[in-house]
Amino acid sequence: MALLITPAEVLETAFPATEQFRDDLIRPTMIEVAQLQYLQPVFGTLFDALEEERYSDFVSTYIKPPLAYYIRCMVIDELTASVGTLGILQEKSDYGSPASIRLQERLRRQARTTAERLLDRAVGVIEANPESFPEYDPEQNLRHCLLLKGGFIL
Repeated sequence: MALLITPAEVLETAFPATEQFRDDLIRPTMIEVAQLQYLQPVFGTLFDALEEERYSDFVSTYIKPPLAYYIRCMVIDELTASVGTLGILQEKSDYGSPASIRLQERLRRQARTTAERLLDRAVGVIEANPESFPEYDPEQNLRHCLLLKGGFIL
């Protein structure tokens, strides 16, 4: 599976310059999981065609931004604590302390909401131009079939 975004592009898009974060912390596996979890269920057959050259402008403009914010959400989850031989630890340094669970959830929710609105924009462009996206079938889009509220399927 081709990765649709690089770690550097994720940082540039979804992480403010004021946040100190290394792009090597965004692993290729994380990008692949985000693509499979968040994009494939929405785009169906079109998902496999997104890596083709003819969709490169669309991917750059409409797919990379929501994907970057979904990855940000995943990174927030991973940074909450670390797993090691001593168990699950929450990091603390002389210069700061861990964010509260409430703040972590707020940041996660903000990243997910941004990603979902950007993904809605991408789907809107596709559905407004069906002749440009022949692989897309709206009935394959799980967002048309499921109602999600607060992370729960209703």
